[in-house]
Amino acid sequence: MIPWSDISVRRRPPIVNTILILINVFVFIFFELPYIVNGQMLLLDEFVKHYGLVPYFVLNGMREYTLFTHMWIHGSIEHIVGNMLFLWIFGDNVESVLGHKKYLLFYLISGLGAAAFHLLSITLMTNTILSPYIRQNPWLTPAIGASGAISGVLGAYMLFFPGALVEVLVFVPFPLIFALPAWLFIGFWFIQQLLMGMYSLTGVPTGVAWWAHVGGFLTGMGLAYLMASRKEIMLHRREAMMRIPMWRVF
Repeated sequence: MIPWSDISVRRRPPIVNTILILINVFVFIFFELPYIVNGQMLLLDEFVKHYGLVPYFVLNGMREYTLFTHMWIHGSIEHIVGNMLFLWIFGDNVESVLGHKKYLLFYLISGLGAAAFHLLSITLMTNTILSPYIRQNPWLTPAIGASGAISGVLGAYMLFFPGALVEVLVFVPFPLIFALPAWLFIGFWFIQQLLMGMYSLTGVPTGVAWWAHVGGFLTGMGLAYLMASRKEIMLHRREAMMRIPMWRVF
């Protein structure tokens, strides 16, 4: 299921969310896309290794800056389009509740929480029975992407707007758009991340930092609970009830 749009309310313009998207797109176009288009994958690999989150270096007190830089790097067009789509749909509403400054802080801390969970998962993964037979060394595999921070946005959105409708695109086998309550769509997404995260602990490479998603989501929910004004949440929900037809509210 691919999220297409959401039926919710925002009371503030998504200034920070838009800037975050623009920064991610800028980094991809000017620092990564030339390598991808020209087929210079070795140069792209060097860029990713230097600015991506490599567990070995960070846990040994080196390249700590990658705790932040890895959030702005994406490995392919599909990767950045998918992440920015989620951020565009869900981030504006979360920013509206938190306010611009709090939202920026929330986003960055969610990304750090995601990184912490990822590093912990690597530690657990290397102690599995299968680890001696895995050729890809997880300690030296860079983690990149904004999905950890965006997972925090999803956690906050589900906390603030559990009954908001999310329009999703599915192929059965033809394209079809239908609406689901946010708690169901995001809840299903989180369970998937959790199950795949458990599987990844066996040491079998999956190509996805599942525990970064889980950690970002849990960090985002916790931060949203602490940072949000209950008054703002109620104002948004009340305005949603007034704007959205009753039959579309769960």
